[in-house]
Amino acid sequence: MYDRDALLAAVDLRQLADDLLGPGKRVGRSAMWRCPSAQHAQTGRTPPVSIFTSHRGEQRWRCHGCGEGGTAIDLVIACRGATSREAMTYLAEYAGHREQPDSWHPSTQRVALRSPQSAGCSDPEGLDRYVNDCAKRLWKPESSRLRHWLTDVRGLPTDVLVKNQIGADLGPRSQARPDGIPRTAGIVLPVIQDGHAIYAQIRVPQPRPDRPRYLNPTSDLAANPRLSRVRPVEVQHPQVIVAEGAIDALSAASAGYRAVAVLSAAYGDESVAVALARLPHPLVIAFDADDAGRAGSERLLALLEARQRPPVVLDLGSGDLNDAMRQSNDWPAQIERMLDLAMSGRFGPIAAAVNQ
Repeated sequence: MYDRDALLAAVDLRQLADDLLGPGKRVGRSAMWRCPSAQHAQTGRTPPVSIFTSHRGEQRWRCHGCGEGGTAIDLVIACRGATSREAMTYLAEYAGHREQPDSWHPSTQRVALRSPQSAGCSDPEGLDRYVNDCAKRLWKPESSRLRHWLTDVRGLPTDVLVKNQIGADLGPRSQARPDGIPRTAGIVLPVIQDGHAIYAQIRVPQPRPDRPRYLNPTSDLAANPRLSRVRPVEVQHPQVIVAEGAIDALSAASAGYRAVAVLSAAYGDESVAVALARLPHPLVIAFDADDAGRAGSERLLALLEARQRPPVVLDLGSGDLNDAMRQSNDWPAQIERMLDLAMSGRFGPIAAAVNQ
């Protein structure tokens, strides 16, 4: 067992980043590193990862391109595909930190882990106005291309889009925005809490191969909440489906499920597991059927099991949840069969569910 806070304090995150990511570009506090995410293509001259000290005094890293980040533990997880326990063991060996004896217990005075719900916004009125304007603009004639991508290409129902205030940003010449929102056109995917926007991503429908699909606001405007709750028009099932990104979460909501989108590959962040464990509903993980998605499922599964909240894990076979919805003739019935198979211990791919 390791004292997490003492272990993190013993690690020089900048040196660790040099060792795991390669030497940073520039020196000192302005140093930048490449992003460890395999899904983030990086061809720019300036690497996107910076390192800073949080208000808790922890050294943390953040990718300003895709939004991924966290502590030294999260960096090891992202670079080496490790579990939290394996990452802590790696860091202990790296820093020469000793494991605590079995009789040791963490101090009850430790500061609680940051929860996604604690995220703040420096311009809540401006962000609210932006999200509301974009939600209205989605249904106007000038937004037909973005609306077509959502409803025809991605197959998302209009009532679910309205319920979750999904919007259209036609670019800075057409849409005013608070400082910190990316100056580009795309689908606006807000995070709504207590009736107000606290964060908003922009999904670029057809980005260039070397550019990210999701663009995030600056941390000066809004802290990444890590999670976004997506609501069905009518709740028809008790489970909460945890998905990779808002489009997959909207796909789950289309079948009548409460859904949570994990933002910016944050599934290895302990605060995500803490927030999910607090939900009073059965949890279902439905991540992409690729190496990154399976690794993310395993990490989040381990974190939730450690908190006595074991989830059901869906094996999608191939693709993602939105792919499954678009290929289905009866999406609500199909996802229910998938859940039945998973809960009975038969973790078969979607094809097996379709054939039943």
